[in-house]
Amino acid sequence: MAAFRFIAWVLVALAVALLGADGVSSLESGEPVMRSTADILAMFGLDGANLVENSPGGVSQALGAVLGLPLWGVLGVIGVVLTLIFRPLE
Repeated sequence: MAAFRFIAWVLVALAVALLGADGVSSLESGEPVMRSTADILAMFGLDGANLVENSPGGVSQALGAVLGLPLWGVLGVIGVVLTLIFRPLE
C-alpha cells in the first residue's frame, strides 16, 4: 500500500512540474502554451499519431482523446485518484 501511495504522490508531483513548465513557457512566449500528451511523447521519440492509427476502433478514439489532453492533467487526475484510493485508513 505504501508503494502505491508513493507512486500516486510522484504522479501528482510530475503533474505540478509539467504545469509549471507550461507556465514558464507561457511567460517566455507571451501567449498561453499548453503542451499535449502527444507533444511530450514526441519529445521522448514516441509517435502518438502512429499509435492511434494502429489501434482498434474504440481504443483508437480513446487514445486520440487522451493524446490531445495536456499531460499535466492526465497525470494529475490519475495521481489524485490513486491518492484517494490508497489513503491511510485509521
